Amino acid sequence: NQKLQIKYGNNIYALKRRNSASHKNQLFVYYKCPQLPWIDFYVTTSLKDSLNHKMLIHEIGISSSQKLTEDLTFYFPVFSIKNSDEVWLPLKNGTGKTILDHSTNTKASFRCAGSPVHMENDLAIPLSLFTIRKNKVAVMTDPEFSSIFDNDIIYWTYPKEVGLEDKIEKRVIAEVSDIINPDDAINMYYKTLLKDIPIGPAWTKDIAMVSYDYMSDDGQGWYHDIDSLIKYVSFTDRKKILLTLHGWYDYVGRYCFNSKTGKLDNEWRSPLTKKNINLEDLHQRLQYAKDKGFKVAMYFADGIISSDKLDDYSPDKAFKGGGWNGPDVLGKSYRRNIAVPEYYHFYLNYATALFNEFGKEADLFVWDETYYIKAGNLGTPKYPSYLDRRFMHLVKEITAKLHKVNPGAAFMTSDLVGPDGTGYGGRGNDNYSDVPPYALFADGTYQDSHCLPMFWSYGIFPNYRNVVWSCNWTPVSKFDYTLFGVLQYQAPAVFTNGWGDNIGFSEMDQKGKDNLIELFNYRKSFSTRLKWLKALPPFINTCDPHPSDIRK
Repeated sequence: NQKLQIKYGNNIYALKRRNSASHKNQLFVYYKCPQLPWIDFYVTTSLKDSLNHKMLIHEIGISSSQKLTEDLTFYFPVFSIKNSDEVWLPLKNGTGKTILDHSTNTKASFRCAGSPVHMENDLAIPLSLFTIRKNKVAVMTDPEFSSIFDNDIIYWTYPKEVGLEDKIEKRVIAEVSDIINPDDAINMYYKTLLKDIPIGPAWTKDIAMVSYDYMSDDGQGWYHDIDSLIKYVSFTDRKKILLTLHGWYDYVGRYCFNSKTGKLDNEWRSPLTKKNINLEDLHQRLQYAKDKGFKVAMYFADGIISSDKLDDYSPDKAFKGGGWNGPDVLGKSYRRNIAVPEYYHFYLNYATALFNEFGKEADLFVWDETYYIKAGNLGTPKYPSYLDRRFMHLVKEITAKLHKVNPGAAFMTSDLVGPDGTGYGGRGNDNYSDVPPYALFADGTYQDSHCLPMFWSYGIFPNYRNVVWSCNWTPVSKFDYTLFGVLQYQAPAVFTNGWGDNIGFSEMDQKGKDNLIELFNYRKSFSTRLKWLKALPPFINTCDPHPSDIRK
């Protein structure tokens, strides 16, 4: 009996029910819009009783025989939540918000593909928890498209620039009753809307220290830091430390992958060490750490960044210019438009080659800077697409590839969701609240945020089953950033080498080493269990050493 409406351009139309069919606990309804006869609408509603909850699962399909010339908005009524007494919302900043008075604004928005709308109630995941006469009902949508929760209506918009990209545009809306509390609602979100995404490996929750090495000290920093660490950490505890090998490749955008052969190069020139590196050397580096009991990770890629001097560069296939421009970039950096099939498949093919070579050896792979595609990015006029949704699919595919090669390995994104106007990165565009939660389709977040305090809380809801880590490139001069993350957000202790302070563990003075090991010893005493916040903990800067104090 749902009364569905759409908006096409400036006009609102009611959908007419044409036929229906039912089977057991499932109802299929086909709708048409008399004014727009070329568009078909389908709704399949299933009644399920699972995990001690009753659920209504609505699967919506929209197709069209011609391209949209106007924006199309679909309105879906949810009658089970009419006249609710209370609403709880998982906000993007990691806090839960309870609204008791319905005269207050309860409208909320989850921003992703389509036409995202920034609202005061900015959702981290598309979920709202309603209390109706002491009964709690969670209403949730799939995370691949924007959704606006407006009391008992959920709606979203397909902008005409892309329109109905898939042959059948699909959405899923779930109404889950018998909810106990917000944690139960979040748990059901993962088990219902993301039921095909497995939880990350359990060992990631016990990691108490992480490190990045950017081919430091002419490539020898990796070994120096390991040799120094083993003097302070017992073999039993080393499995709680993950060491990340970064800068091992030739150029950003290529990563030693030969698209013609489908394999990694056997040898290449390192732009960081100015020496040749080969696959045998990388295996040796990884094995050196593993033999001493450490977990090891490899840098996968730098978002969708590539180098404009590489052979596959074409200006009309670029999404936009700019991004990381370090010594491992050949020419200038630009952002690939993954709506271009060859670019999308580059990452799949590269992942296959990388995992075939190192997937059973490395414990984790991290896709750095996965924040370049913002909510609502529509590609380019020549290659239009819902780029954020497409990137979610890409992350999901690559994570599944790794799990197939090594079920115990983890693949992490580096979403860097956060507040706007931070000035972080110095790249002229720091709208970090516009970053979708790509980590929902991976095994956690390992973000390159320098452990800045302002970013931690934004990773809570998208990683509720998993972990949020960070990379602090100034681990000595900004040790308080690391300390704050460990004490307030269950993050691992951090050191890095090859950038920023450019001081690895082996190069720290005795006080620096003692501080880091003491923090590690505290952090190793418990496993990660992320929890939403009622209020954000304040950060007070307590560590600002004189530059002469940084090196021993």
